[in-house]
Amino acid sequence: MVFKVKKIYVFVLVASLLLVSGIVAVPHSSIETSAQAKKELPVVMYHQITKSISRAGNYTITLNQLENDLKYLKEKGYETIDTAQLLAHVKAGAVLPEKPIMLTFDDGYETVYSYLLPLLEKYDMCAVASVVGSFTDMYTEADDHNLSYSYMNWDEIIELSAGDRIEIQNHSYDLHKTDSHGRKGAQKVSRETVQEYSAFMNEDVGKMQALLTEKTGKKPTAFTYPFGSYSKESKQVLKAMGFEAAFVCEARINLIDCEDTQWLYRIGRFNRPHGISSAQFFEKMNVV
Repeated sequence: MVFKVKKIYVFVLVASLLLVSGIVAVPHSSIETSAQAKKELPVVMYHQITKSISRAGNYTITLNQLENDLKYLKEKGYETIDTAQLLAHVKAGAVLPEKPIMLTFDDGYETVYSYLLPLLEKYDMCAVASVVGSFTDMYTEADDHNLSYSYMNWDEIIELSAGDRIEIQNHSYDLHKTDSHGRKGAQKVSRETVQEYSAFMNEDVGKMQALLTEKTGKKPTAFTYPFGSYSKESKQVLKAMGFEAAFVCEARINLIDCEDTQWLYRIGRFNRPHGISSAQFFEKMNVV
């Protein structure tokens, strides 16, 4: 027994010396790949922005709070990325910032154009805006620009898409509701076959995909689930439609994995409510 222990000890000692001397080495690329696969990606979910504290709530943040968030992230060394940058990293190894973070804005409120864009330019940041087609069509026709409730029109979306601050993604054409059949958002209902569900998604989400591609000249790569609602069949349907990522409303930090990329279809996000400071909110996310 003593002899075996000594043999093991000698083997470990020799192996350690070889590693230190460089005779036996772990490939540097393997170390880099492992480190990249474990890089954290926090994603923040915003909705409406207001200048009035009385209008603020769980899904509405004040303009002052939003600017404080951007200041906080800047001070802590975080750099914003969009979906295109994330996919370029995962698919082709493009370099990401040391501390990446993604800012997403759902529904397509006009405050994204009027309030968010100037702040992103001021702090040299970018964001992702997921828009609902029926809202866009309605406010394009109405030409109503009351920032308390208005949504962006097509001209504003086209302008943003042509720039480099706000990436436009698909939030459905008209699924931001619970319909008469009990379907919430993009969920599959129990009576549907996978084929019927696929046809349903292609009719609505595909319609929005075609509109955005036609209007902006860019095909969205990500789908943002209305209400964060989805079904086990949703991923395969979205993949078949050509989507490369999907955003949900689950509060968790994402781990970037460049090998097993299934996580891209369930990117978690933290909702940003009114009522707590930037430091309090981001510390809960461990964004420090």
